[in-house]
Amino acid sequence: MSDKPFFRFHPDAYAHGVFDESNEVCSACGRPCVWKYNQHIYALPPEPKAICARCISDGSVAKVVPDGDYGLHDFELGGETSEALAIEVEQRTPGFSTFNPFLWPVRNGVPLAFLGFGADDPFKGDDAVKSAIAKLAEEMDGEIAPDYAMIFKTLDGDEYVATLDLD
Repeated sequence: MSDKPFFRFHPDAYAHGVFDESNEVCSACGRPCVWKYNQHIYALPPEPKAICARCISDGSVAKVVPDGDYGLHDFELGGETSEALAIEVEQRTPGFSTFNPFLWPVRNGVPLAFLGFGADDPFKGDDAVKSAIAKLAEEMDGEIAPDYAMIFKTLDGDEYVATLDLD
């Protein structure tokens, strides 16, 4: 397995800064992390000291948390999906900083990929992202600032969906 695995539900995890380059030893595999996770792990204490990208990718984090019960996000799935996909999103997809619990969109039984926040540079001037934020604003019956809009995209298409993360 690569020291820098790809995460399909958070494809830009490394660019989003959720990993730091580190030789600290991973609590789960006992090897140097290479890419150490720097976000919160929702688990009963004791929280693992260091977790590598490899162990997030393959689910080995479960070895070092009580009863293997943990999550990497504070979210609710926004639709029905398989148990395997729900676990992949919750336990094998790196988390990212949010202010509140949020809704992770699901389309046709498949969770969408998190791409970033609406105010992020790659989205400036993107009409599809602007449209997704406008649709969210309409659903919320108000205006949504782009920095409060979390942008998701279907894995096999070009549908963008915005969800809300107010501080």
